[in-house]
Amino acid sequence: MTKTTVLIVGAGGPLGLAMVRALRDRGHPVIACYRTRREGLSQRLAALGAEPRKLDLSDAEAFGDAARHADAAIFSPILTVSRSVAPAFSDGRPAVFFSSNNVAVHPEDPVYARLKQAEQTVLSEAPGARILRPTMIYGHRSDGNLARLMAFMQRSPITPMPGRADARQQPVFFEDLAAIAVERLLGPLGEPIAAAAGPLSMTKWALYEAVAKQSRSKTIITPVPVAPLGGVLRLWEALRLPSPISAAQLARINRDKHPRNGPEFLGKTALDEGLRRLARDLDEERSGA
Repeated sequence: MTKTTVLIVGAGGPLGLAMVRALRDRGHPVIACYRTRREGLSQRLAALGAEPRKLDLSDAEAFGDAARHADAAIFSPILTVSRSVAPAFSDGRPAVFFSSNNVAVHPEDPVYARLKQAEQTVLSEAPGARILRPTMIYGHRSDGNLARLMAFMQRSPITPMPGRADARQQPVFFEDLAAIAVERLLGPLGEPIAAAAGPLSMTKWALYEAVAKQSRSKTIITPVPVAPLGGVLRLWEALRLPSPISAAQLARINRDKHPRNGPEFLGKTALDEGLRRLARDLDEERSGA
């Protein structure tokens, strides 16, 4: 089988590392680029068999050199960051870019309207681009979604659940998303934009219950109306106090967040298994392991 040399931008984060591992498991050469220097990261990437490179996308010369040595690329940073380098793949080489399912869920929001425009820019500048719109990404300590909620539940006797209890959720485990990105990169082009989600849609209430169960928390989940909570969350964020969700997440809390608009790729990791792994990692972080 012909081996494809893949450039991964953002290889230092949990998703990027998972994509490096998935590609190396298939025997593909990987140029693993990272922006922020972390202790031991270069050695960890090299141990996986990748070629580590410290690289900032704003360094056009360094990026151009890395891109010339690659047959394909995956850009872990969200598309509003990575779109500036799309012209480097104007020759049609395949490249995966990450957007957000919220482009379809919340199209009137200025943030996601700009993201949709960025999608169209990338597709026009890189003919081989494949755009993934993940739903809620979870499973690593810094995911900002279920890791944040789980950590809050482990500290607090009461967990507010704002908005509709029956709003649909379909979170995707980060390692599944990495596998989907690799599949999209190495497979046929198909539709240029596709959703990526977990294997099962559920209500928000069921999701909160699952997080509480796997975190072994006895917190009481308490439904609360959205309107009064907005000001509280903005105050908490201003004071840098921990909260289960962000004010931005609250703004779209009542919307169903399962995949929308077009084809979808589903991960295989069951929610309970993904949450068990997340709880274990958070326990290790607290214990300093």
